[in-house]
Amino acid sequence: MNAAIALCSFCEVHGPKVMFTTQTFKNFDYQNNEKLKFYGSKEVLRDAITLYSELQDCKGCSSLGYLKFLSNEHETRTSFLSSQQSLMQDIGFQLKCACMRSLSCEEYAGKEGICYFDEPSGHVLSYTFPLKDAQARGLRRWYSFIVFMRDKQFLLNMWPFIVENLSEIIRELQGFAEKKYNVEEARCPQRVVRLTLNNNVHPGSQTNANNQPRTLTEITDEEYVFVRIHMWFVWILSIGASHFVEILPLSLLGEDINFNEENCLGMDDNFTLNNAKYPVNLNVDSRIPDFQEVSNLNPMTVLRNLRSTLGRDQFRQILYAVLTGIKILVRGSARETLESLYALCSLVPRACRRVKTRAQNVPETNIFNFISVDTSIAVPLPCSQICRLDIVPADHRIQSTRSHVVKWTGVLPVKLPNLLIKLEKAFDNKKLNDSLLESYFYNLQEEWTNIAKVIHATHGQIHRTDLTNLMTSLGAGPQDKNLLDAWSMGLPSNPA
Repeated sequence: MNAAIALCSFCEVHGPKVMFTTQTFKNFDYQNNEKLKFYGSKEVLRDAITLYSELQDCKGCSSLGYLKFLSNEHETRTSFLSSQQSLMQDIGFQLKCACMRSLSCEEYAGKEGICYFDEPSGHVLSYTFPLKDAQARGLRRWYSFIVFMRDKQFLLNMWPFIVENLSEIIRELQGFAEKKYNVEEARCPQRVVRLTLNNNVHPGSQTNANNQPRTLTEITDEEYVFVRIHMWFVWILSIGASHFVEILPLSLLGEDINFNEENCLGMDDNFTLNNAKYPVNLNVDSRIPDFQEVSNLNPMTVLRNLRSTLGRDQFRQILYAVLTGIKILVRGSARETLESLYALCSLVPRACRRVKTRAQNVPETNIFNFISVDTSIAVPLPCSQICRLDIVPADHRIQSTRSHVVKWTGVLPVKLPNLLIKLEKAFDNKKLNDSLLESYFYNLQEEWTNIAKVIHATHGQIHRTDLTNLMTSLGAGPQDKNLLDAWSMGLPSNPA
C-alpha cells in the first residue's frame, strides 16, 4: 500500500514530534526468486546515516533511536521498515508538517478523534488520542497516528479500514497506560502531591518541575510496545495492499490498458503506483445505449437548447430532479423525447440509469427512473416524486405557447447541490463550447461519483450516524446529501 504511517507525540519539551514511522519498500524484479534481506534501494539505508544527527535526546519524543525494525514479505518482494524518522527526506518533511498540524491546529472537535487534511504533496488522515500519564501535565500525554498518501480518493476509500485498525491499536495502548496509571495513583496520588508543592512554593523560588517526559515504554509499562506498533503498521500496509488497489477511474480506462503486475504506471517521489495483480473485472451494464447511438448531436448541445427553451427556472427544476434521483418522465414525439431523455440521462453515472423508452403504462414502470412516453399515453398528475417534461408536437401548439413545459410540484431547497451550481455556471460560460462542456462535466461526474463511493462504503461501518466531517473533507455539504444518496444506489448494497 502506497502510504507512510507514523506515530506522533506532543512532547512537553519539543512540541509535536514524529517518533515512529513505518514505510513500504518494493522490488519489481519478479524474474529473480532470490530472497533478499531488504527489497528497497540500498541508498535508502546508506542515506539514513545522515539523519542520525537530527535525532532528539529527549526521552519523551524518542522511540528506536538508531535502531530499525524490518519485516519482509518475500512472496510480493516487499519490505516494511520502521524507524524513528522516515528514511526518505521528502517523506520525512511531509510527515513533520503533518505531525505539527495533527497535534495543533487540525484537531477533531473535542480534540480527540479523526480528521483529514491535505498537504502540498499529499493527503493525511489523522487520529489523535490521549494516554494517561501520572507525571505529565494534566495527567495525560497526547499522541496521534497519521497516514500519509499521495492519492486522496484512495486514502478516503480506505478510511473505514484504517480507522478500525488504528482504533484497535489505540484501545490496546490506552489499556496498558491506564493499568500503569492506576498502579502509580494507588501508590502516590499525583494531584495531592502537586497541590502540596504549589502551596509550599515561596515567591521568587523555582518549582521542582517533573523530570524529562517519559518514554512510551514507561507510560504503558510495556517493554515491547514499539514492536507491537511495528507489527500493527505492517499488517495494515500489507493487508491494505492485498485488498485495496489503486486504479484509474473507470471511465478513463482504455482498451489498451492491460491490468497485470508487469506494467508499472510510474514512480512518484518514493511512492509507486501499480496495476492490480490480477485482471480487474469491470461489470458495466451494456444494455443502456450511449447518447451517440440515439442522436448525432452532442448531449450538451441538446441540454443547452433545452435550457434556452425552458428558461433558467424550469431547467433548474429538472436539473435538480435528475441529479437527486427524482423520476424523470418525458412525454412527446419519439425523436424529441429520446434526445431529451438521453441527454438528461447522461448527467448521472451509468450505474444510476434505469431507462424505459416508449413505455405503454407508466404505473408499471416503477423500477425505472428515466421514462419516455408518447403523447397518446395517459400519465399521472404532476407530483413531487415525478418530474415531467412535456414536449408539445408542432401541429398541437397554440400560438405564443411554449413547446417545452416542466411539471413538478416539488420545491427546490434554499441551498442547491454544489454540482448543480457548477453545472449552471458552466452552461452560462460562453467560452466553453459544447465539446469542452462535455469534458468538463465528465470530470465533475467522476469526482462526485468517487465521493458517493466513499460515503456509501462508510455507511454501516465506523461512522454509523454522523458523516458530516467526512463529507466536509470531501468537499460536500448537507445540501449534497440527496445527490450522494441517489448516486450511491447503483453501488453494491453491502460494501466491503
